[in-house]
Amino acid sequence: MFVLDLGTDHATGARRQLYRRGFKTKGQAERALSEALSEIHRGKFVRPTNGALSDYLIGWLESRRADLRPTTLYGYEKIVTKRIVPTIGHVKLSELDAVTLEAWYTQLLTIGGSNGGRLSAKTVANIAGVLSAALSDAVRLKLLRHNPTADARLPRREAREMTAWTEGEASSFLDSVRGERLYPLWRVVLATGLRRGELCGLRWSDVDLESGRLEVAITRVVAEEVVIGSPKTKAGARLVALDAGTVAALAAWRRRQAEERLAAGPAWTDHGVVFVDELGVPPHPETITRWWNEAVTRTAVRRIRLHDARHTAATLALRAGVPLKVVTQRLGHADVAVTMRVYQHVTAQDDRAAAEALGRALGDVL
Repeated sequence: MFVLDLGTDHATGARRQLYRRGFKTKGQAERALSEALSEIHRGKFVRPTNGALSDYLIGWLESRRADLRPTTLYGYEKIVTKRIVPTIGHVKLSELDAVTLEAWYTQLLTIGGSNGGRLSAKTVANIAGVLSAALSDAVRLKLLRHNPTADARLPRREAREMTAWTEGEASSFLDSVRGERLYPLWRVVLATGLRRGELCGLRWSDVDLESGRLEVAITRVVAEEVVIGSPKTKAGARLVALDAGTVAALAAWRRRQAEERLAAGPAWTDHGVVFVDELGVPPHPETITRWWNEAVTRTAVRRIRLHDARHTAATLALRAGVPLKVVTQRLGHADVAVTMRVYQHVTAQDDRAAAEALGRALGDVL
């Protein structure tokens, strides 16, 4: 047996000591002591803990509360309390390994959803991502030697083919809804590729019709309740130029909104938000999605999701020859690589077209 003094715990003021026993010989004890001292000297020593994963995760969430966006924190809390703690929260932090995690992933896939339903591989990967972030902090804090999520194989995810309208389909849709109240909203969606949360958070103070541009500065997203915050990344906060047709649509929308405000009288509530209902109330983001689905259903155009309208805006821009870097900036992607990965089918087709064009220029050479 040996006792190693680890100094004072700065958080509690208590003396920290490491007890090791059960050695068969004095030599084994001395070797273990030497290894522990070497790890301390190299900054590799991990404090032994018998605490459960659930206890660690609760403390971890509290430690991240000050530096996470409200929507991110809520998402983490939901995953920890509803997905991780009820299923593997009882496992000791020090005993968590790849075998346990892979069995847990399979469990989540088959019965991890609401009422024992299935979860998608993407959802399982998202859950694992939160756990990985928490365990990375445990490694940094010397509570673990290694993050076991790095060894555990995630379920294979089927690649989902991106859906986007052609230029003709987008034009046909806008022609079909041109006389409807929400036409300006759909025009902005297809002309800018804004995300749903960005559309919901757009304020009149962010729109400059004279210069023909808008600023993405605020988002309204769903996190159990609607949460207002800043864009998730630095690239997400951006300026987006507007074409003349979209500027005209927004100008008409502002005039209509002024008329609706007069008609509503005292019932009107001014939130300064661009897209609101007839009483000035910003709609729930899910309501925007429902309005989109209803609008598409009323037309003869192929049905796509609201988020696919963003894909459509990007695809049409790339097809029109807009430089990839400009499309990346308009979409608010972190870098060009993200845009290339998402829209690789477009760039691949453009590469084929470039090859054919070059071949025509060179002529037939046998």
